[in-house]
Amino acid sequence: MSSKSREVIWGGRIMGADVHAKAAREIAQKAIREADRAEADAWSVRMVGYGGPAQPSPTIAQCQWQTGLA
Repeated sequence: MSSKSREVIWGGRIMGADVHAKAAREIAQKAIREADRAEADAWSVRMVGYGGPAQPSPTIAQCQWQTGLA
């Protein structure tokens, strides 16, 4: 008498969970990039609006995302 292996029983659910996790991580990374762009843009608007340095300034990474260099 044989039984199904754990891979047969759980394989589909495990693969589905992996796909879901990967998609969620991609969505989160896009949201982080969008937030970084918004922060860098807000800093730029403050610079123009106040006519001088606005603190805190965005990080290099945030500026790269806004300009599309990264």
